[in-house]
Amino acid sequence: MKPFKLTRLEMAKLMYALKGQLDISPLTILLRSANVSSDEAENDLDIPEFISRYERKKQKTEHGLSTNEIVELGNLCELTSLKSTAIQNWIKRDIKDLMGHPELGKKYSIDQAVILLIVRDLKSVYDFETIRPILKTVFNTITDRSDDVVSPLRFYEGYAQVLDHVYRIKDYTLKESALETIVIEQTEQLRTFYKELADPEWKKARDITAVTVLSVIASHIQTTAQAMIDNVFSKYDMK
Repeated sequence: MKPFKLTRLEMAKLMYALKGQLDISPLTILLRSANVSSDEAENDLDIPEFISRYERKKQKTEHGLSTNEIVELGNLCELTSLKSTAIQNWIKRDIKDLMGHPELGKKYSIDQAVILLIVRDLKSVYDFETIRPILKTVFNTITDRSDDVVSPLRFYEGYAQVLDHVYRIKDYTLKESALETIVIEQTEQLRTFYKELADPEWKKARDITAVTVLSVIASHIQTTAQAMIDNVFSKYDMK
């Protein structure tokens, strides 16, 4: 079966659907991303069970997620790789004070799941000593959603918009300095997206967005480089 490869913008939309905040279901978003019909999906696509369960219940409330479901969810996203052991370590050790206890009974909220996806996007470049203050800059007390500069999901959606623009650029001769300039320019365009924020809060969201976008790009380059060398080793039997 074919796996899904959602963009981060599509992933943000899926998260909103799992919160019950969209008129379309999570399954519909997945099918549209794969450009298939519901009849084709059953045999051709590897649909996570929790998505199917959500569809059967026809619920419009937020869907809580276990750690294994968060892993499944994260791995629907392009060039993202999550493992249950890593997630457990992050929750129990590395960002324990930021993550808190499950907010929906024994399951984690969508915003908690999004925090883990953001950590994954930052982890390719930064260590946890750096990631913790990055998160606190935009989310303040991580376990208290009321004091966020922006919510985790809204922040994720914001930097997904910047990434979407960067990936649409077809000029492959871009130098590193030009890429940095484009990221900063596109991040500035989010001012209208965050129009409700006062200037001090906006500047925090802007700066942390640029940092996160560059981290994701670095991760993609690293992943591509690893795939290429694996292919070379396999082709010429170099291992």
